Amino acid sequence: MEKLDVVNAALVALRAGKMCELVVVAGTAGSSPRGVGAWMAVFADGSQAGTIGGGKIELFALDEARELLAAGQSRLVRYTMGSENSDTGMICGGAICLCYLHLDATQAPLFQEIADVLTYRRIGDFVIDFEPFVIQALEGDVVEYHGEASRHTIAGCPELSLVEEGSKVTYTNAASEIPAAHIETLCPEGLTYIFGCGHVGAATARVLTAAGFAVVACDDRPGTLTPDWVPGVYDRRLVDYKNLSELCPIGPRDLVVVATAGHKSDIDVVIQAMRAKPAYLGCLGSRRKTAFVRARLEQEGFTQDQIGELHLPIGVAIEAEDPEEIAISIAAEMIHLRRTKLVPRKR
Repeated sequence: MEKLDVVNAALVALRAGKMCELVVVAGTAGSSPRGVGAWMAVFADGSQAGTIGGGKIELFALDEARELLAAGQSRLVRYTMGSENSDTGMICGGAICLCYLHLDATQAPLFQEIADVLTYRRIGDFVIDFEPFVIQALEGDVVEYHGEASRHTIAGCPELSLVEEGSKVTYTNAASEIPAAHIETLCPEGLTYIFGCGHVGAATARVLTAAGFAVVACDDRPGTLTPDWVPGVYDRRLVDYKNLSELCPIGPRDLVVVATAGHKSDIDVVIQAMRAKPAYLGCLGSRRKTAFVRARLEQEGFTQDQIGELHLPIGVAIEAEDPEEIAISIAAEMIHLRRTKLVPRKR
């Protein structure tokens, strides 16, 4: 998970008494390389963890972060990426608001809490107090549109906090005035359960893990749950497909992929998952199997609207055949859901 990697890298530096600059995409307008919530940490030795999109904007950000790191400063800046007045020379046609946060050892406890939220998939809002930047902006004579007039720099770091109860997420619009605070939900989705770790399930686990999903690999066959077969996953669980509630308490923030070794076990899992109402539920299936499963769900008392929310057959229709291709089609569908519903990108 990229954000957790960034946080852990920052923690290593902070605990060693070193400083780093955390670059947060706080807002976008129009097209931009990454959306709100992308993080990148920059260290005194010139190294980095994470990315805010690569290309020219990242080169600008790296140079600026190193400058601020040496000066012990934080900054809020808006870069334009289009038109004759483009700050970056890029032609995306949008704008991006970056917040550079100067971190030192005093922020280590907070970032340990953030790491825990990300690791254990809890709901938490990361809050940056923008008031110091607002005050600095009011001291200038030019409204912040682009260029030097858009840079608001302060010594040290603004107040940062973590609210674990969750609250309404607000984004900085890169084309507007500076708001009072930036609030970012750190972990909008919960766990991603993959039931069935045969060839397709294991390939899907690998792809989704690489894409930052917290994958829980589940099967009733111990041989399919080895680290060699499903590496890097959040957890591996030997389950009874007829009774998932104890080992796999599926919640409304979770995502579920059903790819067991047989139709009967697929149906057992789908019925239990449907009753749990996860954020996403998909199942492997041919046309004949799709009709069979839908008919069985009707017998179980599910409405047509509920059945319609099941992704069956699962995945984007790209004529996939081998396990890796099918895994990519499934991941594409789930990434689309994440980016359009679970954590929609602000435009």
